[in-house]
Order: sequence, then structure tokens, then C-alpha cells
Amino acid sequence: MSYKALYRTYRPKDFNEVAGQKHITQTLKNALANDKVAHAYLFSGPRGTGKTSIAKILAKAVNCIKAPIDNPCNVCDNCLGIQDGTISDVIEIDAASNNGVDEIRELRDKVKYLPGYVKYKVYIIDEVHMLSQGAFNALLKTLEEPPAHVIFILCTTELQKVLPTIQSRCQRFDFKSISTSDIITKLKEIIGLEKIQIEEDALKQIATYAEGGLRDAISLIDQVYAYNPEKISLEDVNQICGAVSMQTQIDLAQALIDFDSTQAIALLNDLLAQGKEVKKITLNLIEFFRDALMFSNLRKLDDASILQGNQDFQNIASELSNRKAFYIIDVLSKALNEINWSNNPKIHLELAFLKIADNEDNSNSNVLAAIDEVEKRLHDLEKFKEDLEKEDKLESKEIIEKIIIKAKKDDDEEDKQEEAKPEEQVDDNLFNVPEEEDLPVYQEVISEDVSIETNETKEAEETLIEDEIVPEDSSLEVEEPTKEKVSEKETTIVGYDEEVKEDLCRDISNTYDIHFVEEVLNNGDKKDKIILQNNWNSFPEVENEDDSKYLASLIETGMVTASSIDKIIITFASTTICNTLMMPTNKEVVMKIINKKFNRIINYMALPTSVFTDISREFLDRYRKGEVYVKLSKIICEGLKDVSRVEKKEVNDSKPKIVQDAISLFGDKVKIKE
Repeated sequence: MSYKALYRTYRPKDFNEVAGQKHITQTLKNALANDKVAHAYLFSGPRGTGKTSIAKILAKAVNCIKAPIDNPCNVCDNCLGIQDGTISDVIEIDAASNNGVDEIRELRDKVKYLPGYVKYKVYIIDEVHMLSQGAFNALLKTLEEPPAHVIFILCTTELQKVLPTIQSRCQRFDFKSISTSDIITKLKEIIGLEKIQIEEDALKQIATYAEGGLRDAISLIDQVYAYNPEKISLEDVNQICGAVSMQTQIDLAQALIDFDSTQAIALLNDLLAQGKEVKKITLNLIEFFRDALMFSNLRKLDDASILQGNQDFQNIASELSNRKAFYIIDVLSKALNEINWSNNPKIHLELAFLKIADNEDNSNSNVLAAIDEVEKRLHDLEKFKEDLEKEDKLESKEIIEKIIIKAKKDDDEEDKQEEAKPEEQVDDNLFNVPEEEDLPVYQEVISEDVSIETNETKEAEETLIEDEIVPEDSSLEVEEPTKEKVSEKETTIVGYDEEVKEDLCRDISNTYDIHFVEEVLNNGDKKDKIILQNNWNSFPEVENEDDSKYLASLIETGMVTASSIDKIIITFASTTICNTLMMPTNKEVVMKIINKKFNRIINYMALPTSVFTDISREFLDRYRKGEVYVKLSKIICEGLKDVSRVEKKEVNDSKPKIVQDAISLFGDKVKIKE
């Protein structure tokens, strides 16, 4: 028979013609050029990757007349004789049919004889893992210390079956599966020489079907060319190799995604009527969903994939969730395992389709559908939230500008009032507050997120607006059942011990320590602050504490404006509320309430909103100037008092309950009359 199969015709004759194994060919070429050839080699790897071909090339190279040389010349008598098999000193042994101890002993006896024609006698033992245990043991000694004129080359596709003692006596080379792109490149060379007409998609399908084996790809081209010698199409390749067409894969996958078992089984029956194998159909579906996962997550596929650029496939991949894809792949993989051991594989694939499309209330498919719907709604909500945030940013700039203008206006009015009192001497160093920069610069600074958020500025604005709406002469009046009329200033300290009154009007750092504020702002945790803000309601009562309900309702009116996990700052509209909550006895109860609510110990400082706005302005100004750990000026506010030595009963007993509640709600706007 004169015809020679393509894979034999185009078998590589030197290292340069080997495809996809550069790490091996380069190593062997260097060893040959330096005349450092080992006495035994072990080639392992998948089928059709060039193990036997490289073994023959190595045998030619060591016996070439021009040796030492990194590549056989393929023109000398030695190279040509080894190539056509006329030189008997290169012996190929099939270990599958010569796996006994007797055959190995015979080989061992012949090893001692010198080669007849060339320098080295080369033994190429293919599928060496098929040797028996006794045969391996018989080979050990010879393999470890062979004669100087002998080279052993062992080839195997199942390295794990080769004894470790054999592996340790050889130089091992691991052959890898040839990439699809390398296979396509090699196939294009062959079809160009053979003048074969073939579509690009058909060529990609052949390379994919070969699964990394170049010999399989060349054999398939040979077979498909015999089927259609005019022009090979993708459909021709699918007919020969039993693969499912791309459109059928898309239709079948869409039916499974839609949980339409009727359509899926109908398509399966059509494929079986065309002669497709159940195993091949299952494999194609698994590969399809794998490609869909790759595209949806990485937005790319292998360049050799026939699905590359297919719009229907891209639409499916974009809509398919990872959870659903993994579920379908898991069901199909289990079905494939059962198909391999079944006499009726169709049943298992049909059951897999039914399982994927199960419509029971608690079935996996319905759960997946519900999860996908929830995820879709969440995605829509997140997008809606982003749109709202973009709108809020524009409003926030206007709000911040109003706050700054209002705060600056109030500061100017206070300065004028101080200047109008010449009889009062004020120490210039008492208010250690830095001068404000121009307004546009401050707006740029305030936009930075340094423990100060838009929600805080909104709270401050509401407080300022409230101050603007309520005129000074419209202060709320509360009737107190007493005969004497007490002034507004007196209500702030009535009931305190006389020895403490003098301290109340002096330094307040014992109660309102600026170091506490510095630590919170310099170590701010935005996420924790948001968690506290979202759950700042429904505070529980503390057992054996009479005022816990009252204090719980009081702190609920405040707002967490900064947090450093174990310390927080709460702002209120009234200085009276701040003084009440900062009293040691009250603070102890409040910390118990917060601990019971959030299950962790949190220390706090209560500050008026206006005071915290000034502090935040100073903090941002210093932070912008490059201070690593910002130091702030002392807290100074006319309404804040040093209550570090005031007992709870002294304040609570000084006013009736209705007055206390009114002050808690409306703060300093409350005036008491008879």
C-alpha cells in the first residue's frame, strides 16, 4: 500500500519541527551540543505530544556522523538509516506486549554487545508503565549502570505507574499538552503542503477536539479530508468527530437555563437520531457552560474557540449567573460519571435535564431562580442609589455653603457683642481658634472625607435653620409651680453645690476633654460610624437604674458624628442635654445602655452640634496643612459646664419633671416663669 497516513508523513525529523515542547527540545539540544548525553531518559506526558518522535530524533543526533551536534543532519547515512529503520542498533520495544521478566532478561543479555553500525545502541521502550513488577526489578540494575555504548529512553503516558526507583535512575522530561494555537499553526503548514481546502471554524474545531494531541488532530484532518475532499466545513468535522454543532449547543443551553426540560429532551432526541454519542453531548454542554463562565467573569475566551465573537453565546453568558452555571455543570458532571458506567446512558442525561428544570417549590432550580431575581433587584437598587448619591452631592455643596455662611455670620455677631462690652476684659489667648481661610478654599477642604460626612452637615444645617425660624421672643414658656421667678442663666446651675458653682463657670476640660475628640477624629472609622447611625434607636432599659428609660430616650435624640470603635462623639441641639449626659452618674448609666444595645463597651462625649461643626472645621484645616496627628484647641462654649463632680440627684431634684422633659426636648430655648 503506497498511501502513508498524514501523521506519519509529517512526523518531525529534527527538534525544530517539534511543536509545543520547546522546554524539552532546548534542553536536549544544549546537552547534545556540549556532549553531555545521559545514559537513561524518561519521557512522560499525554498521547500524541511527541514522546516517541523526540526519542528517535535524540537517537539520530547522538549517532550522527557530525556529532556532537545539537540537531541531526538528516543527510548522513546514519541519520537516514535510523529514519527508515534499516539500522538495527536503534531498537523500539512495545512494553505492552513485552512486559514479562523473560523479555527484560533477554534485553539485559543483549545490552553488553557493542553496536554494529553506529556509536550508541539506543533502546526506546514505549508504554513502559505496562511492565510487570518483576520486569521492573530485572531492569533496575542495568538501568542504573548500563554499558557506555547504551542509552535507554523510556516513554509513558501514566507516570504514576512507573516505580520511583526507575524514575530516580533517569532524567525525566514531562511533556505538556500542545496548545490549541500551536496545533492550528502546525495544521496550517500541513494543509498548505497538501493543498487541502478547509474553513477556519472547522480548523479550530479539529484543534479543540484533539485535546492537546497533535497526532489526533492530524489524523482527524486526514479522516475529514477523506469524507469531503473538496472543502472541509464545520458541519463535516462535527459529523466525523460526533461533536454537537454550535447552534444546537446554544439552543440546548438556553433550554436548560430557562428550565425547559421538554425542549431540552426534544433536542437531545434529535441529536441521538443524528448518531451523536450521549457522552459527547454531555461533554460539549459542560464545555459550553465552562466557556460561558469564563466569558462572563473574564470577558474573553481562547482565541481558537469557535464561540469567540458569537453574539447569541455572549448574550447567554452575560445573563447567566455564576450560581446557576455552577449548578448546571455540577448536575451534568455527575450525570457524565454515571454515563461512563451505564449500559443505557440516555436515561442519565434525561434525568439530569429533568433535575435541572425541577419545578418543585423547594427545588434547587426554583431557589436559584429566586436568588437570581433578588440579585437583579439588588443590582437595580444599587444603580438607583448611585444616581441618588450623584444628586445628593450637588445638594450637599449648597448645604455646606449655607452652614459656613451661617456659622461665620454668628461668629461676626458674637465678636460685635463682645466689642460692645468695654467694661469686660477678655484675654486674647482665651479663644485659641485659628482664623478661617477664604470661603472657596474651605469648601474644597470640607469635601474631603475625614471623619466628617454630609449627614453631619445636614444635621448641623437643620439646627441652624431651626435657630433662624424660631425668633428669640417666641421662646417656649413652661409654668413652674414656684413663687419665685428664676432667670434663664440661673436655671443652668440651680441645684448644684455652692462649692461646685464656681468651677462650673471656669475650665470645662475635666468634662469636655479635647484629647478625647482628637483621638476619635484622628482614628476615625467610617464603617463603624455608619453602623451606629443606622441602629441608633430603640435603646433598652437597664435594670436597677431608675433613670435608664429617661436617659435612653435622651440619647436617642442625638446623632453619632464620629467613631473610633471604642469611643464616639454624639451631637445634640442643646448644651443642657450635653451637660446632663456628661455627668458621671448619668454617663455610667448611658454607657450601660449603649453596651446592652451594641454588645460592646463604648465611651462617648456629648457635644452641641455647633461646637462640633467648629471643631471639624479646625480639624480639616489643620489636616489639609499636613499635620499627621491633628492637635485641636480647647473646647469653649458658654452653655457647657464642668459637671465632673456633680451628682445625678442634685440636678434632677432641682427642677420638676415637666421642666426636665421640656429642657430635654427644646434645650436652651426654655424659659421658666411663675
